[in-house]
Amino acid sequence: MTTLNLLTMDALPVGEYVVDPHGQRFVITAILGRTQSGRTYRAEDARTGAPFYLHESLVPPGLSGVMSLANLAANAELPHVAPLLPPFGMPWFDGVVRYFVAERIPPDRMSEAEAAAQSKKQWERWVEQLLVGLHELHRRGVAFGFDARGVAPHIALSREGVASWQLLGALQLLQQVPEAEFTDVSALAAFAASTKLIEAPSHIRHTLQSAAQGLARLRAGELVERLLGSRNTGARAHTLRFELGAATSVGLREHNEDSFCAVELPAGAHWSHPPVLIGVADGMGGVDAGEVASAIAIAELEQRARDHLATVKGAGDLNAWVIQVVREINTAVVEEGQRRGTPIGSTLAFALVVEGVAFYASVGDSRIYLWNPQRNKGVPLRLVRDHSLVQSMIDAGLLQDEDRYHHPDRNKLVRSLGDWRSGYSDEHPPLPLQAGDWLVICSDGLWESVRDAQLAEVLADAPNAQVACERLVDLANSNGAEDNITVVIARAY
Repeated sequence: MTTLNLLTMDALPVGEYVVDPHGQRFVITAILGRTQSGRTYRAEDARTGAPFYLHESLVPPGLSGVMSLANLAANAELPHVAPLLPPFGMPWFDGVVRYFVAERIPPDRMSEAEAAAQSKKQWERWVEQLLVGLHELHRRGVAFGFDARGVAPHIALSREGVASWQLLGALQLLQQVPEAEFTDVSALAAFAASTKLIEAPSHIRHTLQSAAQGLARLRAGELVERLLGSRNTGARAHTLRFELGAATSVGLREHNEDSFCAVELPAGAHWSHPPVLIGVADGMGGVDAGEVASAIAIAELEQRARDHLATVKGAGDLNAWVIQVVREINTAVVEEGQRRGTPIGSTLAFALVVEGVAFYASVGDSRIYLWNPQRNKGVPLRLVRDHSLVQSMIDAGLLQDEDRYHHPDRNKLVRSLGDWRSGYSDEHPPLPLQAGDWLVICSDGLWESVRDAQLAEVLADAPNAQVACERLVDLANSNGAEDNITVVIARAY
């Protein structure tokens, strides 16, 4: 059989018939375009006039993504993905076989002008639907791998308010391009953030912008959880509870300069369940009175959280509050250092959980992790970035991640409390929690001695949050932790 490059072959002319093995006849109505691996036509069912996209290649690998999807028995049931018919080959002249996959086109699609006139709420719903569709595609091992500019042609919007992915001939196999799982999400988020959703509610805007800018490496399913979960916190709050744990150890140091909190705050009249506050502050080694700085940080954090929650009637401003409160705590630490006549400093990482949603911030190299055996393939997800010299070198490509544990400058911070210039947190999207989530906050004395794989093992085997904290501290000590060790946990159930 002759093997030819599609680019050397003429496109099928308008009016040509393509017939599948079951006798269904498609008539070509337009030639839309081609890539190195395939070509797409617009076609109609010759009997019913139903519209289709017809994806063509001369060799099956040229349509490997869409063929793989079309061969799945459940593909017609995928939500928010255009339905596909089974792939087929059609013998052509000189023994050449052209391979095709037919994709149904919804008959009631909106025009670009109609779509542009829709409300922001409608666009918000469409993006959620498209994320669901992406999640289903990725689950079946295929992805687009496009950038933000390539998203729009692949979106079909119906007059019934349904968004679907179309032009599926561009799909690739994830095993060949694994990074496409993340670039798809980032591209869709960038597309959404640059159009109608730029003025969406803050929790949606922050989540989309973090994904679009690559600050949050999210899969489609995780982003769906964040968007839908943030909106429906009230319904989930009736069932979600939190169990707290905390443990600390001096390690090999003479004094423990770590401070922490793990408390339920008064629910008052505004919240269906008591808010939860967990946090860790690590007094900076080598700085006088580091234990004073960390104690101030935690005391100020807890008091300011109590005061704020007593007056606020909704969770809408809490993401801005966690950023602002870090600056206010930094002011308190700086002023105490000035009063003493000597600089004092500390890290700070904390999470305020209100109605099932975590609002969190950090400065320095204390860390916040999310772990759930059902999320992120059971790997602890680091929610914050270390503000350290070594992390900056890793970000610049000068070091590998593993180098952080042995580098001579691993304890040097580029941000901390106690400095007017650097005592601030990055902004993070609110995190809707679900039953089975473990929210873990720890000082560097723990994470430098207990790697992520060991952290997951301990959490998977622990019967509750307090036992997990105690076991983690014991493990850090047995691994030779040189620094103070502190860990606090809130487990959702």
